[in-house]
Amino acid sequence: MAVRGWDRLFGVLGAAAGVVLVFVGISIVVVEGRLVSAASYTLVAGVALLIAFVVLDPGAAADLVRSRRARFGSLSVLVSAVVIGILLVVNVLASRSSQAVDLTRSGLYTLSPKSALVAKRLDSDLQVTGFFRPDQSSTKNQVADLLSLYQQQSRFVKVQFADPDKSATQALSLGVTISGSLVLQYRNRTPVVLDVNSQTESDITGAVLRLEVNRTPMVCWAAGDGERSLTDADQTNGYSGAASLIKTSNYQYRDLLLSQEPGVPADCSLVAVVGVRQPLSELAVKSLQSYLSSGGKVFFAVDPWATDPRILTSVNSVFQPFGVGFSGALVVEGDAAHQAANNPTTPVAFDFGASPIAKDLARKYVFFVQPTPIVGEAASGYNSVDVVTTTDQSYSIAAQRSTADKRPGDKSGPFVLMRTLEQSQAGSGKKARLVLIGTSAIAANQALPPNAAGANPDLLLGTLDWLSGQEDLIGISPKPPAAEPLSLTAQQERLNYLLTLILLPLLIVVAGAAVYVRRRA
Repeated sequence: MAVRGWDRLFGVLGAAAGVVLVFVGISIVVVEGRLVSAASYTLVAGVALLIAFVVLDPGAAADLVRSRRARFGSLSVLVSAVVIGILLVVNVLASRSSQAVDLTRSGLYTLSPKSALVAKRLDSDLQVTGFFRPDQSSTKNQVADLLSLYQQQSRFVKVQFADPDKSATQALSLGVTISGSLVLQYRNRTPVVLDVNSQTESDITGAVLRLEVNRTPMVCWAAGDGERSLTDADQTNGYSGAASLIKTSNYQYRDLLLSQEPGVPADCSLVAVVGVRQPLSELAVKSLQSYLSSGGKVFFAVDPWATDPRILTSVNSVFQPFGVGFSGALVVEGDAAHQAANNPTTPVAFDFGASPIAKDLARKYVFFVQPTPIVGEAASGYNSVDVVTTTDQSYSIAAQRSTADKRPGDKSGPFVLMRTLEQSQAGSGKKARLVLIGTSAIAANQALPPNAAGANPDLLLGTLDWLSGQEDLIGISPKPPAAEPLSLTAQQERLNYLLTLILLPLLIVVAGAAVYVRRRA
């Protein structure tokens, strides 16, 4: 009887293996789309095991139907095998389907309705090329997962990846200078390049929108009078990185010599004056004031401790009608959590005001290298938003000195480092817009990738988008972090321990004891 018992046990296990093999064969057919040799061998082996079980022990097969003991023993093994096989086939079918269900509360693995709509509006191929080195596989996989969500929404989204070292010519021709960049190409329009720090859903959707809208605003960049130059490639103070960002974000730019222009040219979508090194001429002041009064858009970035007092006076005269200006003092951030490493003269912004410019900056940080405060209250009729403010532990140093330690007479914070102002023009419907930033290094090469990992490029691009009336490009709110910690009180922790470590094990023991007693009876 012992031998026959072992024979029957092995027979049942063989039959269970046969059931699993049959389902494995079916799965191979599903994957390959046809009956390949591997599927044939697997199906034949599975069917053979089932036939062997019936032929060699017909009594066992009959007992599966007649005997209650067999049903609770051998039949349970075979049913388990069937369930495993069904789960295997379902898993294979699910892996080959593009359909997915996002069960996360915040929709971490689903595109926002706006992103889905942008993707569905595509009517021609959108070629997305990622240039990632082999050691960037983790980032590449994350980007690939995100892009697959766009592919689910539109058949026109095409994705490919390349090694920037092996495809250097292609990368350079598309404007890629940093590994880990994404390039989006649509129709015959200028490609949009996203660096490795700007590849969120908001960034990608914004890039697609730029290509769909096909509008190329003109940035008139003040140059020739000591301002920061877009052609300067110096890795600290140069602005060549900003020039590349502007160009690859579907903008045009050209130099504007304010001291010699009687007015701002009509083709300028906005004017940028970054880093004033000498006093603005009277002609420049009048041109900018006239431009703003007629609904123009201006971006001003100024540094502290001007070498000539007339520089600050001339700059602030431009904004006199607005009621605001630059202090000219140097801001020092006293809170170590809001400053760059060992550098209190470089505040780091984590929190931003309620401006469209900051919609894409949640959970990001921006460096403000040696800034000066923005002072004054906006005049009546102007809508003002303080985008970046220091902590109350900050202070400002009015006159240049060799050390940044706090001394009597230094003014205490908080200070405004970035402010936007807007005024609707009566009759014309135009809106005058002004952005003031207290440092001209906001988008210098030292603050952009690969020299820094902050969100300074996003801030610059958001500023240009707002000034040029393209708020839709920065209108997608980022999603919350993938992991949200669960905070428990001490009482809740004790209850959790009681349930999981005591009550549940106790219930299992009691249930087992009850079953044992019942069977003995």
